[in-house]
Amino acid sequence: MMNKILVRFGRKSKKTKTDESYYTAGQLSLIKGRFKSKTSGIVAAFILVTFVMMGFFAPFLSPVDPTIQGADAEYRRGAPQAFYFWDENGFSLQPFSYTYEKEKSKIDFKALASGGLDALDAFVSSGALSSSSQSKFNIDKNQRRDIQFFVQGWEYSLIDLSVGGLDLDLRWDRHLFGVEQGQIHLMGTDEDGKDVFSRTLHAIWVTVSIAIVALVVKLFMSLLVGGISGYFGGRVDTVMMSITEAVRVIPPIPIYLACAVALSQLDLTPIQRYFAIAVVIGALDFATLGRRLRTHILTERNQDYILAAELCGSSTWRIIWRHLIPSFSSYIIVDTLINFPYVILAETSLSFLGLGLTEPINSLGVLLQKAQDPDIQQNMIWQFFPVLVFVLLIMAFVFVGDALRDAADPYSEKK
Repeated sequence: MMNKILVRFGRKSKKTKTDESYYTAGQLSLIKGRFKSKTSGIVAAFILVTFVMMGFFAPFLSPVDPTIQGADAEYRRGAPQAFYFWDENGFSLQPFSYTYEKEKSKIDFKALASGGLDALDAFVSSGALSSSSQSKFNIDKNQRRDIQFFVQGWEYSLIDLSVGGLDLDLRWDRHLFGVEQGQIHLMGTDEDGKDVFSRTLHAIWVTVSIAIVALVVKLFMSLLVGGISGYFGGRVDTVMMSITEAVRVIPPIPIYLACAVALSQLDLTPIQRYFAIAVVIGALDFATLGRRLRTHILTERNQDYILAAELCGSSTWRIIWRHLIPSFSSYIIVDTLINFPYVILAETSLSFLGLGLTEPINSLGVLLQKAQDPDIQQNMIWQFFPVLVFVLLIMAFVFVGDALRDAADPYSEKK
């Protein structure tokens, strides 16, 4: 009897302890717990982190230099090169690839000369001189090329920092994999011989970094406008909200296009153009979050803890940044992550239209622009690999944002 009482008492105390930890947990802890229950969000977060890390470590993961300096002149418009562990010649523990040799076209110029104009017209109309007909390669299966790991290749910067008198440039020449002779192209090459796989990895980081810069600009402007407007109210609120509404009602695409055309008239380096596009995208997307933050602060500014902070002598900026804005932090985090794919779409759309980043910069928008070429769609289908990566990246952001939005909902039921 005593054991049953102890068991029941133990179960009751354990349940009470669980309930107590739930009701005393912080807001971020509750969001984290609810997010873990979303299977789709966990899978999407894993895919998203994988893509971002691949983009961040793109120089190390890329077997070939993605610039024109690393272009393979002997393998232009080449198909993807797979790697194997076995074939008809036997099994190998070390992965290997085959040797690809360009097929030389055999044209009988004497027959063309003797045939006259009719023979020449027939030859040209047959497409024998087209670029696609010059992209045939023979696979020599007797010449294996072993894939090696941590190979020495082109140099890249691990850290490139110049601040004041400090000039730090740490370079390395090791890569995750490669071949001893020649190059390996997992996703083929483009018309210049540049590796599609390496370009895509670098494009991921360029596009994501643009989105990060744009969202930082957007977040700063939203916090500044929403915080000042909501705390002071009155005429300040009227003026700032009028400007916000004016920005909000203007369609974003024409503004993006106008700014892109204006930037094209300036003599900007690729890096300056890169940051200018990020600032433009972020500066024109602050209105929605700024209005919601202003509404929240209008409600919270009359609470007792704000009055206590004022009586303690806290300054206006301290009250806004240390008390009012942190009370809205969960929504700010969720809104920022949800808007990530839309910022990426904005940059990609501008680059796709030729008004954003351009060659030789590697971004997903630039690579998508190349994929719209009919010649590529018919003869180089492997250049749609960046399209697949772009779709997966956007879908991962969408699923993670939806899971975070549900996790941040204070009215969600405890399961």
